[in-house]
Amino acid sequence: MNDDKDFCKHLIIGSGVSGFYALKELLNVDGSSRIILATRDRNYPYDRPDLSKGFMRGEILRNSVFFEKEDFYKRDNLKIMFNNGVRKLDSQRKIALLDDGTAVKFERALIATGGRPRKLGIKGEEKKGVHYLRTLEDAELIRKDVENAREPVIVGGGFIGLEVASSFVSLGKSPVIIEREQQIWSSFIDKDVSKYIKGYFEHKGVRFVMGDSVEEIEGGERVESVKTRGGRTTGSDFVLISAGIALNDEIAKEAGIKVDNGILVDEYLESSIPGIFAAGDVANIYDPSAGKRTRVEHWNMAQYAGKLAARNMAGRRETFNFLSSVWSDIFDLHIESAGQLSGYDSYLIRGEVKTYSFSIIFIKNGIASGFFSINIKKDELDALTNFVKTRFPISEHASKFRDTGADLNSLKA
Repeated sequence: MNDDKDFCKHLIIGSGVSGFYALKELLNVDGSSRIILATRDRNYPYDRPDLSKGFMRGEILRNSVFFEKEDFYKRDNLKIMFNNGVRKLDSQRKIALLDDGTAVKFERALIATGGRPRKLGIKGEEKKGVHYLRTLEDAELIRKDVENAREPVIVGGGFIGLEVASSFVSLGKSPVIIEREQQIWSSFIDKDVSKYIKGYFEHKGVRFVMGDSVEEIEGGERVESVKTRGGRTTGSDFVLISAGIALNDEIAKEAGIKVDNGILVDEYLESSIPGIFAAGDVANIYDPSAGKRTRVEHWNMAQYAGKLAARNMAGRRETFNFLSSVWSDIFDLHIESAGQLSGYDSYLIRGEVKTYSFSIIFIKNGIASGFFSINIKKDELDALTNFVKTRFPISEHASKFRDTGADLNSLKA
């Protein structure tokens, strides 16, 4: 440790969505207190969803992905420490040791470290031309490298994989998606709906290899082909691995903070160590309304949790109360979902799946537990959200729900 020391009331570790919105909220509710934000990123906080879509396609300029202009951070009580994350946390003495050896003494801390791209652990994964998408620099490198790529391979058919595939198509490429499951989005749509969505992508020029996984990335210094466990070989000099994230929870574990599929926090987002909070992808939150824990890797959750944690760091005692939701724009499909998309008993479909304008509402014990929709109007989206929030007994109104001529907002318990 060097002789440098710093002091703050609030330490924010991480500059993603949760870290940024926690900072912004603290400036509002405790604006005179000293705040330090420590991040391993080289840039001011920016919005990640655009990285796989508008920014990847060149429709959004680099300056447009940042949440705020540089002047926003020019405050006497605020210090941003770029490229300088926390490598050790003394949870008892409330001291954080940064990568450069600086020690920061704090009163309250927020761990918003998120995750890092999950690696496959296969031969050839470190070759040139193999990419992961998490940071602005990742997106810039991918966009440059894919320009001359032949048939780019995307490993993983989740939201990020499909978003990037649609961006590559707009850039004139014909991407191949390798997905280990037999259907895309298998955790929340049935095989018939999945079939139509997959067909839509295929019509746009995306090729799929389903029910298979990558065994080796072949080539010399740079990738030349991808070999699957099923014996397929796809020639490509570009690979994007989109296989989820590994949580950045190491500093919490080493500090003696309870961790189990994320940092365990209560309904106030406070960890097992008083004064240390967590939010975003890395937080496993107790939801009192559901009576269980939840860890969600969605933008809306990260924003909400960052702001809630900030208010409680400033001395309030507000409990978690949020309906998790997610959205995406892929080609001309606007996707919205909220609530629980797994563990349901049954579901109802409103609209025609083959027209790519429909809603699926998931049912648990007769009530609405979640929904998934594509290209529906805002008033119907509001109704679906309300059904899930109020735990509406949708099973009793199945026929009216399916009737596309019926007004969903008129349904009453």
